This record gives sequence, structure tokens and C-alpha cells, in this order.
Amino acid sequence: MMNTIKYATIAKSSANNPRNDTASVAELEDGTLLAVWHKYDGSFGSDFDLCRIYAKTSMDGGMTWGRERMLIDVNPEDHNVQAPGLCLLPNGTLILHCLRGHRGGSSSTMEAHVSKDGGETWEFLTHIWERTKGQWLQGGANHINLLSSGRLLLPFHFGTGHQGGQHNEIGCYFSDDDGFTWTRAAGTVDLPMRGAMESSVAEMSDGRLLMSIRSQLGAVFLCASMDGGNTWSLPQTSGLKSPESCTCVRRIPGIDALLLLWNDSQYEPGKHHFGRRTPLSAAVSTDGGESWRKVGNIAEGPNEYTNLNCMFTKSGKAIITYMQVEDPAFQELESDPPFKRTGIDLMAAVLDTAIMV
Repeated sequence: MMNTIKYATIAKSSANNPRNDTASVAELEDGTLLAVWHKYDGSFGSDFDLCRIYAKTSMDGGMTWGRERMLIDVNPEDHNVQAPGLCLLPNGTLILHCLRGHRGGSSSTMEAHVSKDGGETWEFLTHIWERTKGQWLQGGANHINLLSSGRLLLPFHFGTGHQGGQHNEIGCYFSDDDGFTWTRAAGTVDLPMRGAMESSVAEMSDGRLLMSIRSQLGAVFLCASMDGGNTWSLPQTSGLKSPESCTCVRRIPGIDALLLLWNDSQYEPGKHHFGRRTPLSAAVSTDGGESWRKVGNIAEGPNEYTNLNCMFTKSGKAIITYMQVEDPAFQELESDPPFKRTGIDLMAAVLDTAIMV
């Protein structure tokens, strides 16, 4: 599988730009690809350092990216604005959602912006939530799902403390009026230890929804919804081993198959984040997520690959975005060094969907 993938750098780190990650890509009417991500300024790239929302475009199917510009800036009370996601409505309107992390790390605001000119200009639309007590996040699996019913579904995770130590549950917000108003869904999803985090959702051909979940339990966990995301089944293991890391599930267009992206590495309870975030792997399910077949690795090496997203172009390509950074654990074998938060590049893998099924 590796020989059929093409790779591109969307945003490369530098001395004054230590981190680029958590991207979302949309295909415009003319075939142009628009990517948004959060870009860190300064010398440090922790989750609480300064970052803003930037954009680039590609005219060649994701192989080269240019026209960098800032879209959303921080407010005075923010430590950053992060985790942007794009959703293209049938009428051509783009919705951009992003999260304002407020100073202190225990409160956030999720807001939506709209563009009617292919992402050239943006207007504020609404707050999805505002100034929470406890940190509410979407994290590395940033996405608004446009369901077949027309509903917009935004999964998120939340707690009542500080981002670094709170127990997390997953919930959803939904909109049935193209993003103007949002309602919090009734159901939540929970797991032991640090909880359920960074969910991603795919709609199957029969209208059921499948959610993939980041956890500390040694596997990718899944749950399902039969009512448009209002309530969810109890989460179950997928059988795919995993450290604590982001996942991404998508339905492959035109066929009744699901694609799951995750880190296929050993669960190591004695290590921080319970193992290494490499390789970045892909699995396919043709039975609604009941079973999975690994089809190969998207990226592999002594690096950390996480904060994943995936979209499909009209020409049949999958555009998989992820962050890539050297993992110090591969050099410091006798210790357990933390992940690096400098030198983080935003990457794209481009491949034909046909090779995955």
C-alpha cells in the first residue's frame, strides 16, 4: 500500500512556527482544495500556547499548497483558537467551526463562521457553546458531519475540570437549520480512566451512525446511534489495539464500506499515553464496523502521527491529514520522554480509494 501513496507537506514548522496540525480539507465547486489548520507562533507548541486558524489552497489535488492566510485570530481572553473544521453545505456555503481555549485551560467557546465565496471571506455565524465551566473540546478529530437528513452533527468531549486532568465524556450538538441554531443531544458516551475523547463519526448507508473513540483502554472503541446522534449505544472494543491517540472513521463514498485510521501499535500501560503513536494505519469494514481488515500503513517511522482527518474528492482520492514529528522515545530507549511539541509538520497523504477495498 505504501508504494501507491503520494505525500505532501501542507505546513512545515520553523523556528517561529513550532507546530502545525489538526487540519480539515474541503473541495470547492471548481475542484480547488481548501485546508484549514491551527498554526502556532513563537517558540513553543503546547496545547496551551498561542495558535490561530490559517488556510491554504491546492489546485493540483493536494500535492502542493499555497496562498497561506490567517482566518481567525485570538481574542484577549484566549490562550489560543484551535481545531478548525470545514463543512460544505449543498448550497455551496462553507461552515468553519473552531474552538477558543480561554486562559487557564478550564473553559472554552465553540463558534461557527460562514463563507459564501469559497472561503475568501468569512462572517461570524453563532456560538455553538460559550464559556463552559470545565474544558469542552473536539481535539484532533475535528469535524462537522453533514448527515443524509440534512442535520449537522458536531461530536465533542467535555469535563468539569482542567483539560490536562479532567475525566471526559463524549456528547454531540446538532443543527437542523444549516448551523444557525444548535441543540445539545441527550445522550453521552463514557469510558473508564481518562474517559472517552476525540470522537469521530461516519454515517452508514442505512442511516446508522458509527463513532470511533480515543481511550486509555488499549483499543479503538466504537459505539452507534440509531437516531441521528441524539443517543448512543454502550461503547465496545473494535478489536484493534491502540495507544491513547486520535482516530478517524469515514464512509468511503459510493460503496458500503467504512475506513478507520488509527495508530496500530502496542498498548504499553507503563508509558505516557500508553504507547507510541506510530504507525498510522488504515482498516476497512464492510459489515458496518462489526469486523475490520487492516489494509496497510499510511505512514510509519520513529515519529508521532496523530490529529487525523480524512475527506474524499469527487475524483476518487482520499486526502488524509495528520501531524508528523520525531518521537524522542526512539532515541532515549531507557526513559519515557514526553512527546515533542516543536518541529511539528502538517502532512497530507493522497491515495486512490479503490486500493483500500
